[in-house]
Amino acid sequence: MALALLAILIVMVLGSVAPELVRLRQFLWLRSWLQWLDERLGGHGLWNSEFGLALVVVPLLASTALIDLTLGGTLHGLLGFVFALVVLFFCWGPRDLDDDARRAARAESAADRSEALQALGGNAVDTPVRSVDLIDSVFVAGLTRWFGPLFWFVAFGPTGAVCFRLLQLLAQSAELRNRLPPAQTAAAEQLYAALAWLPAQLMSLALALVSDFDAVGKAWREHHAAHGQGFLHLDLGFLSAAARACVDIDDEEFVSADGSPIRDEAVEEARRLLWRLLIAWLVLLSIIVLAGWAS
Repeated sequence: MALALLAILIVMVLGSVAPELVRLRQFLWLRSWLQWLDERLGGHGLWNSEFGLALVVVPLLASTALIDLTLGGTLHGLLGFVFALVVLFFCWGPRDLDDDARRAARAESAADRSEALQALGGNAVDTPVRSVDLIDSVFVAGLTRWFGPLFWFVAFGPTGAVCFRLLQLLAQSAELRNRLPPAQTAAAEQLYAALAWLPAQLMSLALALVSDFDAVGKAWREHHAAHGQGFLHLDLGFLSAAARACVDIDDEEFVSADGSPIRDEAVEEARRLLWRLLIAWLVLLSIIVLAGWAS
């Protein structure tokens, strides 16, 4: 776990000191992989069923695990660490979340706010973008870009990070979804939600600890009660509900007389909260590493 923590810190530093490297985080090869599979298996029933998703994901995960296992014992694990570092770097992001959140917080026109929402992964809307929409998008992007890859990387190494990123892309990328049969798309959405559920729960817990515990707990409970589902349901909306409870949102303050939004500070507060969450996670990992060394 100490090497995992070191890899995470290196990836974060690289994203800050060498932002041009972010352009390397491309998964264009996944599009070619789906096309290759569809050309050869498109007529088979298995490919058109939800089980066809295994034909997409399993070979890639098996290859990652095999490379990780092979390199793990080479040069006292140095090559294995380098491989894990490279995989985490590609699975992190792909865009710079802090930069996108800053742009969203400083957007002063309706067009800028709409563009900021789409950069954060939100859907384009015809009405003026509200602060609550941007705040939701900041935290959802935090889950998909930072905390999801981080959690599964710590849990299962490079294979875990690749698994999370692959399913996230297959579930949410419009271009990739169009290349999959409907049954596979639905399966990808369910599997991604299952993988994102635990990191999202831990984000909510950390948010309660670094912010307003009572407000987060109340919002979390009310979200589950409103949906009439148990604690284990895969609706991830509880994360947005918890985030809203910690940020002072008054959309009326950020809408001018003609209906166009103007600059606000609510998104900036959400951005700072996201950093506090990340620091809390890293501190916890550091404590676990130190406890392991002490024992």
